[in-house]
Amino acid sequence: MYRTTIKTQAATIHQERSPEFALWQAVIAQAITDAKYDGLRKSYLHCKRLAIAWFSHRSKDFKEVCQYANIDPEYAYRKTQTAIQEGSFQFTSEQSKILEDKRTPAEIKYEKKGFKLKF
Repeated sequence: MYRTTIKTQAATIHQERSPEFALWQAVIAQAITDAKYDGLRKSYLHCKRLAIAWFSHRSKDFKEVCQYANIDPEYAYRKTQTAIQEGSFQFTSEQSKILEDKRTPAEIKYEKKGFKLKF
C-alpha cells in the first residue's frame, strides 16, 4: 500500500507541473483577469463580457477547462458567483456607456479630430 501512495503522489506532482496542466490553469487565470478588467478599451470590455458569461453559465467548455486544470467545476462556479455578487466582476457606468456605443474605435478617433466617416 505504501508504494501505491508514493506512485500516486509522484503522478500528481508530475501532472501539476506538466505544461498542459499549466496551460489550462493559465486559461482560467486569464478569464479571471478579463472579468476583473477595469479599463476603458472597448475590445477588452468585450472580453470582460465574454469572461463573465463564461463563468456564469456552467457550460460544457467551462467544466472541461476546470477538469483539465484539476479544479472542481462546481467549486470554481461558486467562487466566481461570489465574486460576481460582491461586485468584483461588475461593469462601471463608464464601461457600460462604451459598450453601448455602436461606433468603432476608428470612428470615435476621427470624430474627435473633427472628421466624419461615412460609408
